[in-house]
Amino acid sequence: MLRVLDAAVEALLTALLIVLVLVGGAQIVWRFVLGDPLSWVIEASVLLMVWATMLAGYVGVRRNVHLSADFAGFQARPRVRWWLDLASLLLCIVFVVVYGVSSFTVIDAMEGIPFTALPIGQPALYWSLPAGALLMALALAERVVRHLRQGRGA
Repeated sequence: MLRVLDAAVEALLTALLIVLVLVGGAQIVWRFVLGDPLSWVIEASVLLMVWATMLAGYVGVRRNVHLSADFAGFQARPRVRWWLDLASLLLCIVFVVVYGVSSFTVIDAMEGIPFTALPIGQPALYWSLPAGALLMALALAERVVRHLRQGRGA
């Protein structure tokens, strides 16, 4: 269902990480070989890394390889386990929706504040939060649908 989105996000994530490595390499060359450090590298690196982190969150949810803990229901019967899994997916959706919506306050607070060395405003960094939240909410919703289709266990 989300294969096209998966490919697009993974391609963008790959591009961001390649650019991040190139930016870091350029800083090494300019600083140590040419003796003239680039003023914009730290800001660009932070921007790239935050966006990459939010996109990687989506990839982690889609691949079900994100960090998780399983305390409740580990030894439960399949039916109880099914309900606990559903509840945890729904709670995750609530969490990403709340943080996604709440991030608009941060974006509004950063409006009009430029980066020191980059020709863009601070909101460019913080737009990664609702974008990542939306992507993760979509991925979690797809998992809920799959979970519901699998049935309630034995």
